[in-house]
This record gives sequence, structure tokens and C-alpha cells, in this order.
Amino acid sequence: MTPQLPSRIDPFAQACLAALRQCPAAAKISLGGAFALAAYHEFRNTHDIDAWWEADCTAAEQAEVIQVVRDALAGFGQVQQRQHGDVVSIELTREGKTVFSFQVARRSALLTETIASPWPPIRMDSLEDLLAAKMSALVVRGAPRDFVDIREMCRVALTRPDECWRLWQQREEARGGSSSDRPSAMEAVLLHLSRIERSRPLESISDSSDRARASELRRWFKDEFCKAK
Repeated sequence: MTPQLPSRIDPFAQACLAALRQCPAAAKISLGGAFALAAYHEFRNTHDIDAWWEADCTAAEQAEVIQVVRDALAGFGQVQQRQHGDVVSIELTREGKTVFSFQVARRSALLTETIASPWPPIRMDSLEDLLAAKMSALVVRGAPRDFVDIREMCRVALTRPDECWRLWQQREEARGGSSSDRPSAMEAVLLHLSRIERSRPLESISDSSDRARASELRRWFKDEFCKAK
């Protein structure tokens, strides 16, 4: 499936991408995360940009990309840069609140080659790598948005539960990890789901449409996704 230009792009993200299109070193980053998923299927709003350095990206190229992003955001408010391990986060703050971040990190695994994005020379992760990374987030973090993203991608037939688990296992093995046991990962997903159910019981959801969607999602993960062969 060919990624398409999303119809809704955060103005701060748009400013960063426009500036990076004029930067040769931008060819050494690949978009990932929810922002890149929106180029395959646009179903929820996302503001921040997550990206990866290409394997051959030099320190000088990294510095150039970071400076271009900082300069693009400087006219909108206060810009600060933080680093957590291999992750560099460039954050825009307005009135003491972070309203946008551009995060880029060295990746731990790549299943297929990156592809051209709608913002050349910037690259983009393949749908397989995006789904594999989202699966890792689902197993490790289990945030509500991780459940929503996986359910929606399966609902529109861009993937299937068994394919999601295959990609997760392939990514874990590519990372050299020993935690590629699917039953244990399924148990972790169900534990995350149980935590969400305790923090937001169905009866506490006042909107009937939201309550029905939450009920369907929870049932699907229990009855189908975490029983996929």
C-alpha cells in the first residue's frame, strides 16, 4: 500500500516537514509512529512526530537535522532539547505547556527497507515495520492508544491478528531479544487491558457510542486477538 499525504497535519509538524524538505540530511531520517501510520490510514489525530535515524546517518547529519527542526519551531515559542538514551526530543513549549515534540532515535530493528514518504527526501517506515513497532508498544506499554491503533488497522483489513503477532516476533528476534514468547506476550496484553478496564469501567463511560466502541474493542482483544494462532 502506498502512503498518502494525510488530510490533517499539525501546523508545527507541517513547519518541521517543510523545513526538512530543504535539508539534504533529512534523507537520513525515517518517519515512524502514529504520524506515519496516518499516511496509510488516517483515523485519529496525532500531533507529534516520531522518527528514526538511518543506520548510516553521521553525527554531522544528525546535528544538521536537529538544528533545522529547532529553527523551524523557534518562531512558535520556546524550544528545548532533551535526550533520553538514544532518543533526542525537540519540544515546543507555549505558556509553560509542551504542545509539540519531534523525537528521533536510533532504531533497534528494521524488518524491511524504508520507503519514500510524501515529504521527500524524508523516508518513511514500511507498514510492516510500523505495525511491528506498534505491537512492541502494545506488549510493553499497553497504552489505550496502542489498543485503538491495532484494532483499527485490523478492522480496515490492513493487517490481521496473526500477522501482527508474526511481525512482533520477527521484530523481537531482529532485536536479538529473548522475549519472543507469544503466550507470555499475549498475557502481558491482557494485563494491560485489565488495567484499562479497572481505570475506566464501561459503566463510567457516559456516551453510549463511546461505551459501545470500548466494549467491542475489549471483547475483540480477549476473544480474537489474544487467541490468534
